[in-house]
Amino acid sequence: MPNHESKPVLTERERRVLAAVCDTLLPEIARDDDPEGFFATGARAAGTAGRVERLIESLSDPRDRDRLRMLLSALGSPLVNLLMSGKLASFPAMGPATREAVLRSWAHSRVSVRRAGFQALKRLAHVAYYGWPMADGSHPAWRAAGYPGPLPQPEKAIEPLPTLQVESDSTLGCDVVIAGSGAGGGVVAGVLAAAGLDVVVLEKGPNPGSRDMTQVEGEMLGSLYLEGGLLMTQSGSMPVLAGSCLGGGTVINYTTSFPLPENVRGEWDRLSGLSLFESARFTASLERVSTRLDVGTRWTTPGRRDEILERGCRKLGWHVDLMPRNVTDCLEGLECGYCGYGCRHGAKNSTARTYLSDAAAAGARLVVGCEVDRVVSEAGRVTGLEATVTRSDGAPCRLSVRARAVVVAAGAVHTPAILKRSGLANKRIGRGLLLQPATAVMGVFPERVDPWAGSIQTRYSDQYADQDDGYGAKLETAPAHFVLAASAFGWDSARQFKEDVARLGHIGLVGVLLRDRDPGKVVVGKDGRPRVHYELSRFDALHVRNAVRGAARLLAEAGAEEIFTLQTPPVRGWPGKGAWLDRLMSEADSRGYRYARMSYISFHQLGTAAMGRDPTRSVIDEMGEAYGLRGLYVADGSAFPGSSGVNPMLTIMTIADHVARGIAERW
Repeated sequence: MPNHESKPVLTERERRVLAAVCDTLLPEIARDDDPEGFFATGARAAGTAGRVERLIESLSDPRDRDRLRMLLSALGSPLVNLLMSGKLASFPAMGPATREAVLRSWAHSRVSVRRAGFQALKRLAHVAYYGWPMADGSHPAWRAAGYPGPLPQPEKAIEPLPTLQVESDSTLGCDVVIAGSGAGGGVVAGVLAAAGLDVVVLEKGPNPGSRDMTQVEGEMLGSLYLEGGLLMTQSGSMPVLAGSCLGGGTVINYTTSFPLPENVRGEWDRLSGLSLFESARFTASLERVSTRLDVGTRWTTPGRRDEILERGCRKLGWHVDLMPRNVTDCLEGLECGYCGYGCRHGAKNSTARTYLSDAAAAGARLVVGCEVDRVVSEAGRVTGLEATVTRSDGAPCRLSVRARAVVVAAGAVHTPAILKRSGLANKRIGRGLLLQPATAVMGVFPERVDPWAGSIQTRYSDQYADQDDGYGAKLETAPAHFVLAASAFGWDSARQFKEDVARLGHIGLVGVLLRDRDPGKVVVGKDGRPRVHYELSRFDALHVRNAVRGAARLLAEAGAEEIFTLQTPPVRGWPGKGAWLDRLMSEADSRGYRYARMSYISFHQLGTAAMGRDPTRSVIDEMGEAYGLRGLYVADGSAFPGSSGVNPMLTIMTIADHVARGIAERW
């Protein structure tokens, strides 16, 4: 929840340092060829420092705010700057060139903590600058790149689902209460409500209709994503993106609907000691979910991004195929590229449009703005849960739900936190965290690509998916709007960064989606907050490295004139100039692929309450019931025994269908 402290989160000294950092990252640059005024418009004109301060204030974890304050304090100290960068002056007192040199020393430091600190400030500043329009409703960066900005609203609005508004301390009774409404909780709600059970669904985020989907990136991150899209691993090396609204990640994901691969189904049965994943029961759940979501390849007309991926693969003789998607009557054009901020036409078959709609029609009660505190139990069996609801006036009130069963489906970050806060002592809770990190290689093309446009994802390649006993990386594309690019692009200087951003309309990308083998963990502190600990292992980083090389080759074959990595500083290559690829990879190898050397992002969080036969090695049994507490179930990505290696939505929904039908059968 947001920080509601009455006093400002930053001191005046820290505020001055922050303003100087923003001015250094986003200065006013004089250029003759600047018709849209992009280079001449800096952080000061955009009010960037003030917006960054508000983003810092919005961070729910006080430790995150404290770390950023410590970083600003360090930059404000002449002595610290002398020790760290050889400059005896506070950061605001330095000249522009010296300030940039100091930031570069942090960005390129051999010390990972300094690199991560720089990346945190860079990401905040660039999200604040590029994520919102300026006073005229546009942005000079958008105009420079030919980006249209938010599109007009459709004539026909999609109304939010009906919800129960809680305005005072209240108690509800039901058969089953579900914490979370995404791929897991939404399916459980739909299945159990259809079976005649009295269902209550609690969702932490809001209940958006199409009119709430403004396509202003900063607004959408703040309203539809967990922690406003600012959640990071504790080391600061990786952003963690997850949905936080009614429908969860299914509202903002890319519609990619891969079934769990056959080889992974067998591996998961071996890892878990179960016979579920290769069973006919699991297959039946998969088929039911796929039918309800209308999964198929009918709406897979490629945009330019996907055309590039397919063209490069075919020239190289590599595997390429159509993406299965959970859409019906998808527009597939410009609008579809904005689908990561919600589908305003109702073509995306999210749980809000399918299972939750079914549940509401069957009488289920949906409560939004509701954060689950703990599960309540007596004599080893659940009796309900306790939660905090945000009233319509913004004040909190208490909600108690009495139920015969509780299903926790709050995602792999918050599910273990709920379990721990509820007193479960299983040492495996929070362990086994897999993030399936994603990075990309960028190609600059002579023709326009408009990477924000076209169907959101329609092509993929498994050329590098099996590099070592089933582990490797998928090659995919993703829409690139300004916040994603500004967060991910590597930095060497303010001018270089703006030059890269100004070319966004001509940039195509090949994404690298890793199937990670080696896990991290979610640690739940004494304050009850979950914190993500994860670093890429050497084993997994090697697979990223190989796929990056392949992505660069692919882009070159597709016609890219320049290629650059998402390392800091970026490594660049120019196809056709001698042994360009060997030189690019040699330099990329010298930069490294771990510990804040390369930009990654996690769209998928998995495995922190794993399903398995042995209660000393897993958290839930084959039916999703928690070891040690009867009537408590888990039905989300945290149940995964390992990494899926594919976009996990369909597998989460399959597990949720299986768990829900088991609950219904027992009753």
